[in-house]
Amino acid sequence: MFRLLICLGVILLFLECTNKQKKTMNDAESSIPVALRPSMDKQPKMVFDQPLVYLGRITEGDSVSYTFHFRNKGNLPLQITSVNASCGCTTPKWSKELVQPGKKGFIKVTFDSHGKEGKVQKTITAYANTLPADNMVAFKIEVLPQKK
Repeated sequence: MFRLLICLGVILLFLECTNKQKKTMNDAESSIPVALRPSMDKQPKMVFDQPLVYLGRITEGDSVSYTFHFRNKGNLPLQITSVNASCGCTTPKWSKELVQPGKKGFIKVTFDSHGKEGKVQKTITAYANTLPADNMVAFKIEVLPQKK
């Protein structure tokens, strides 16, 4: 009986997490104007020049910035609704205006290495009116300890 209760608890916890994620996506999708919502025949496509980059080595405490460039290779204007980084040490900025078909946009990230050391990989997810809505890029960097 005890095992059954634990199994039910784990299942409910999993369903709770899944529902929250889906609700967030619905909120993002509903913020897109009807004219920019993708369909099977009309949709933007976010294609990055380099979706994964190596930023080299820096000393702990330093910051580094990199700009990911993308092109809208679809047939509908692209609108980024939000951009999230995998941790608070990475701050994103992005194209706020619509990216017309064939035109370029950007996501600029700044990585702060305070409290980090060793080989690090961070992901950045841009949510847009694309299918699927999440578009990921990543960077790798090596953080060297400060000389004392």
